[in-house]
Amino acid sequence: MVKTTRVHARPLVAGLVAAAAFGVPALAQLSSEGGPIRVNADSSSVLERERRVLVVGNVDIVQGDARLRADTVTLFYSGTNSGNQTGIGGGFGDIERMTAEGEVFYVTPDLKARGDEGTYDALADTITLTGEVVLIRGEDVARGCELVLQVSEGRSNLKGCDGRVQILINPESGSSSPAQEN
Repeated sequence: MVKTTRVHARPLVAGLVAAAAFGVPALAQLSSEGGPIRVNADSSSVLERERRVLVVGNVDIVQGDARLRADTVTLFYSGTNSGNQTGIGGGFGDIERMTAEGEVFYVTPDLKARGDEGTYDALADTITLTGEVVLIRGEDVARGCELVLQVSEGRSNLKGCDGRVQILINPESGSSSPAQEN
């Protein structure tokens, strides 16, 4: 017996709108490389009048060499296009900001960062993670409560909880220590 699945038009159209909106180049720069933004999630809701898209469940957003993962992400659109965007979702405009909730991970070839909440601000070109924040660069680990990453400049600023930042620096493994010399 073959089981058939009934597809409802409204969720399918909403999903297509969201996919089209994410597949075109936008002002948003999660990666210093720029380019198209690809989004995968369990579900999406398009709020056209509010120029918002809500993606929920196992959200995985990739742009160039950068990846943002979270439980829920809301994309806010400006309503104006910086370029010639046409087709489904082109009327939303450029991505103005994103908010991420749940376990939020931001990963590039140079760093891994985790927080409880995250915000991407396109105008400031920053990603801010808050909550229990962990930043890993190579083998070095830093912990705090607020991390601000300046995407295009490759800079980061970590603020500590109660004014204190915890950092673990691992010396390069290639150096010899006096205890190892004979």
